[in-house]
Amino acid sequence: MNVSFNKWQQHLETGIKYLSEGNYVGAEEQLQASLKEAEALQVPVIIAFSQRLLATAQVKNNKLREAEFGFRRALNYCRQLNNEKGIAEAQAGLASICFMQGNYWQAVNLYQQAINIYPQNSSSLRLAVLYSDLGQVYLRLREWKEAEKAFLKAGDLCSSNGYAKGEAEINLYLGEIQYSQGKNRAAQERFIQAAKIFGLLGDELSLACTHQYLAFILLESNRIEEALQYQYRVIALHLKLRQYSEISEDYYLLSYILQHAKLLDEAEESLKLSLKYFHGHEYGYAVRYHSLAVIAIMKKDYEEAKKYYFEALRYFQFHGDGSKIGEISEELTYLIKYKDACLKQNLSKWLQGRYFNINMPLYEVMLNLANRLKNKGNKMVALRCGWKALELAKVMKGETKEIESLIQDLSAAIRKKK
Repeated sequence: MNVSFNKWQQHLETGIKYLSEGNYVGAEEQLQASLKEAEALQVPVIIAFSQRLLATAQVKNNKLREAEFGFRRALNYCRQLNNEKGIAEAQAGLASICFMQGNYWQAVNLYQQAINIYPQNSSSLRLAVLYSDLGQVYLRLREWKEAEKAFLKAGDLCSSNGYAKGEAEINLYLGEIQYSQGKNRAAQERFIQAAKIFGLLGDELSLACTHQYLAFILLESNRIEEALQYQYRVIALHLKLRQYSEISEDYYLLSYILQHAKLLDEAEESLKLSLKYFHGHEYGYAVRYHSLAVIAIMKKDYEEAKKYYFEALRYFQFHGDGSKIGEISEELTYLIKYKDACLKQNLSKWLQGRYFNINMPLYEVMLNLANRLKNKGNKMVALRCGWKALELAKVMKGETKEIESLIQDLSAAIRKKK
């Protein structure tokens, strides 16, 4: 029996280690072996624990049917043992599967059951995670008040346990809720509070992410100078941390802000730096060259604009975006057809109205933010930004193909790894 127990413990510890490292295939193999040893020992509490952890790994590997069976089996064992913590954990596991399958109200019900039965003498930080997970389901349902209640509970538990990073992350969620309701001032306060905590913790990567939120929200509020300050901080932090994959996006958004500030030379240089650091798909190159063309028109540098337009057109053709090809062809044709400087200035005014109306919803910037968060691994937050970008694009009657593609990719990735 001691041999089986030692084997069970060894496989279990290795499986948990792999889970924490993100090696989900290895974790599933080790936890499957631990379950086999647990069944040989015939100790129900050990079987339930191993089964639940195995189901957790199976969720990560998108084996939802096997995971559901495992959580239900663990739930039955825990009910027989009157193990309230085990019951709560199994219900939370089932809730996560319902969430991935789109059964959001069922997920809410299961998370609430898990929270209600969770023992008071168990880890309150784990309870904070359950409240946070419940809040994320309410976010998907756009039940803002309920989501806020859940996140406030989670935040209070993090604060009372001295878990500052959790408190900062909850502030980000609360900021997103306020922003989703158009409460930009309240959202800004939450983001500032999160930034303060990340700064005190020395978590510069999270601090950069939070400053990015602030830059965006200030840009949307037409507070250009403040938006620029935060965006420069984002760039400085990413350069310090050598986050080179982020820097192209940083400079791209900086250029967007500079254009609204009418600092066209600086905006052009920022876009060139964005191109220098960019290593992505054709669409990314296309939009950058198009932006350079528009800036060149604003500067009345028409020959330079033609060069950028042809590059943008080439990349949009590679990408296969018919609407963008038509849009750029229209602008390029106007530029080539009319030699008169006055007529070309009319093009400048037209483009200015088309691209630089700060009062219009900034769906392209929100899409940019969603891509940034996706690259950082913040897929749930990125998905919410993607949905917001889609809403704004529809209001503006803008192109939604790229946004819809991003949403599909993020949804598939979340279903696979959640």
